[in-house]
Amino acid sequence: MEALILVAIAAAVGAGLNTLRGWLHSEGESYSVRLLAGSLIVAVFAALALAQIQVVEGLSDAGVVLVGLITGFTADFVVTKAKKEST
Repeated sequence: MEALILVAIAAAVGAGLNTLRGWLHSEGESYSVRLLAGSLIVAVFAALALAQIQVVEGLSDAGVVLVGLITGFTADFVVTKAKKEST
């Protein structure tokens, strides 16, 4: 599979995992599909940017997926922290 597609899918999964982590640690709040959609947008764009600068060049498929998962999770985590600190 194309590295660009793999990293985008993996980043979306990583962002989803971070929103799930946040929801599991929340205190009785309902899961927000709106927050999930926002995190997916941020994570996929970050992953596509990462793939475009050829960081994933020469990696195996498993390596590309791992980079995508980390990118998606981290991108969503950073944006979430920034939002919480600004309010």
